[in-house]
Amino acid sequence: MKELLKNLCRQILVFTLMLNATWGMAQTAGNDVEITGTVVSSSDNALLAGSTVAVKDAGGRIVSSTNTQKDGTFSLKLKPLTMITVFINYIGFNDYNSGPIALNKEDLDLGRIYLDTKSTMLEGVTVVASRKKSLVQSTKDKLIYNAASDISNKSGNAADVLRKAPMLTVGANGDLKLRGNSNIKILINGIPSRIMAKNLKEALKMIPASSIVSVEVITNPSSKYEAEGAAGVVNIITKKKLKGTSGTLDITGGNLEQTGNLSLNMSTGKFNFSAMGNYSREREKMTSSLNRPNLNNGKQIGSLFQESDMLQTTKGGSASLSAQYKIDSLQTLEASYSYWNGSWPQKGGLFNRYKNADQYQEYRQKTEQSGKFNFSEWVLNYQKKFHREGQELQLIGQASTAADISNYFTQQYKPDGQLAFTERGPNNSKEKEWSIQADYSHPLGKEGKTALETGAKYLGNNSKSIYEVVNSTLPIDPSRSGSMYYRQQVFSAYATLNFDLGNDWTVRPGIRFENTNINATFQNNAPYKRKFSNWVPNLLVLKKISERHEVKLDYNERIRRPWIMDLNPYANAADPLNIMQGNPYLRPELTRKLELSHTYTGSSNNLFTSSIYYSSNKNAVEQIARVNEKGISYTMPDNIGESTRMGVNVNTVFNPVKIWTVNAGAELFHLKFRSNSLGLKNDGTFFNSSISNTINLVKGLQFSASGDYGNGFITLQGKNTANYSYRFAMKKDFMNNKASLTLAVINPFQNNFKETVYAFAPTFQSRQINRFYNRAATLTFSWQFGGLRASKEKESHFSDPSDGKSLIRRRK
Repeated sequence: MKELLKNLCRQILVFTLMLNATWGMAQTAGNDVEITGTVVSSSDNALLAGSTVAVKDAGGRIVSSTNTQKDGTFSLKLKPLTMITVFINYIGFNDYNSGPIALNKEDLDLGRIYLDTKSTMLEGVTVVASRKKSLVQSTKDKLIYNAASDISNKSGNAADVLRKAPMLTVGANGDLKLRGNSNIKILINGIPSRIMAKNLKEALKMIPASSIVSVEVITNPSSKYEAEGAAGVVNIITKKKLKGTSGTLDITGGNLEQTGNLSLNMSTGKFNFSAMGNYSREREKMTSSLNRPNLNNGKQIGSLFQESDMLQTTKGGSASLSAQYKIDSLQTLEASYSYWNGSWPQKGGLFNRYKNADQYQEYRQKTEQSGKFNFSEWVLNYQKKFHREGQELQLIGQASTAADISNYFTQQYKPDGQLAFTERGPNNSKEKEWSIQADYSHPLGKEGKTALETGAKYLGNNSKSIYEVVNSTLPIDPSRSGSMYYRQQVFSAYATLNFDLGNDWTVRPGIRFENTNINATFQNNAPYKRKFSNWVPNLLVLKKISERHEVKLDYNERIRRPWIMDLNPYANAADPLNIMQGNPYLRPELTRKLELSHTYTGSSNNLFTSSIYYSSNKNAVEQIARVNEKGISYTMPDNIGESTRMGVNVNTVFNPVKIWTVNAGAELFHLKFRSNSLGLKNDGTFFNSSISNTINLVKGLQFSASGDYGNGFITLQGKNTANYSYRFAMKKDFMNNKASLTLAVINPFQNNFKETVYAFAPTFQSRQINRFYNRAATLTFSWQFGGLRASKEKESHFSDPSDGKSLIRRRK
């Protein structure tokens, strides 16, 4: 542990020295910068000539002022300052206060600034600066990766975007992890989507990277978030808040992927309509070889050798339609519908050779596996704001239906090529889920320095699965066919208090109660019943040391309930010597986390965040493999006992020179697993890192280079070797920056990526070599059409920010 801490301190010291040197370059004196904008009336879009515009520094002193011209425009020049605030007033209209703006060496265009008349004081005004957002932003409880500001995200899917977000890693097989933990709660536009919980890896492939505006990483969620997700919450923002009639089109072609994404927005009066549709097709190729000796009291009693190849084509699409009606200046009603349909057929070949003292078995087989699903979701969202700032009510109703079909078909051949048998194993599932929730925020006291957030939610789920196995030479085995019916009810309520204690201290205690009732009946297994209640506390203590430095201490608890696919006893025997199945007797797991973090916000959008954390997990759920005396491996999820994680991570965004933006992150963590019931333990220290560079070469031409590297990962039973990927992209804008072409190459210097997976137990040891053929090239055409004007609607207290949330907000 001493050596770990020494290495950790050394890494932080080197990283900090490099960062300070870069900041020193950025602090050199520059020329005057120009601040421009246009002031108009929000009611009729009239130009407000003669408006008074004043700029104040951090101390509140006016450093420059002017009046708008006949066309409503203004222009101010001043030296770069650390922080400024822009004030605008015009008779008969509400005053405009931009709030603090970090002024760097680049000219700042505030765009069109909409002022409300005095009679509509509750209408917010939003202004969007023409410059791009910083790649990473830090808020009180989350890190935001602004994917739309990274040109390399014009091609690929959601998994490619997430691998560049802080603290997230994506393995060669597509598994998403947050700080080494795959138990993550995924939200889409701030709302839980069942499609992400059902099959996260395949669902992410069906979201085009070009449709993602930003990714929010929340390692210590407040009590208003569901307690699911031991690692934390990831919120994927895919929609922009725009006014007028507008749209975007992205089309990508490549050797491994083809995608198309179209989004439309139309606003008229009190109505706003938006629609989005996308289609994707992605090809994956993989080969592997496996050596697995069977053991008895440490001595080898048999061995298995396998060679396999797999080709999978994931294809499908989704469509969504939403309509928003603004009842009045305080109330909004929104309804949306989304539909997903996809499949991932897989074909492969397999060679098996198994031998022990009593038998020698050798055969080849052809395997086809198919996965299909369709998913529909309805959401009704009502928001009411009150005359008091910060007081708000939100009601959300949600319902979804899903149908899944998974099937394997194998043909096994003897060494002489004669067909031995065929086997088919279909599994059909259907699911219905519904929920209703209410959230309320209320400021306390005259100044509103203390605020209460509270709410309640009810969630119900009914699912069923019917499965069987049909073999051409064997009679039907009742133990391999059956059905499962699953019912889950969850009632939850929460309360959070936000205290502003003065002297830049903020404290946010919270508590969430969740009562869960699960019932599952099986045709061939005993019924499963679990009823449990959890009090889930969290605490955030924040101290703003100065204008640039902020320190946070956060304690959080999270739970994970068994999912239907975890409980489903259906056994996938496409490979008869490596069978995958569920475990109908899983128990929920509980995770406790403690984190200390620091944020430094510099000039020119420089940002540096660092944190040290510790987490402990009870009843941890892991995939466990058991090999019997016949050499057959059965893998299923199980409660292994406990696991702990301790680590440190750093992330930074800075500009070495004006045209070059760097987004980099690194994490060092120690993992420890222990299971007394299985007599197993495993631990190791690991390192993950990522870096993204964007360079503005000439007007309308950008270059990007990004990559990620991890030295491996462990489970209770094994270890994976290093994983890495890299990509380069070149983007050219044209048609007045409304269209662009982006050429990207992924892993161009390697035909395939090699990964070695080691596993062990008292009954076996194995070594598997996987090769992923992931070299690719893509060309993407993007087009923005219509009037792309930002919405003037003020952001909801409960809504998670999207790209439509402005850099500059009006304060009332």
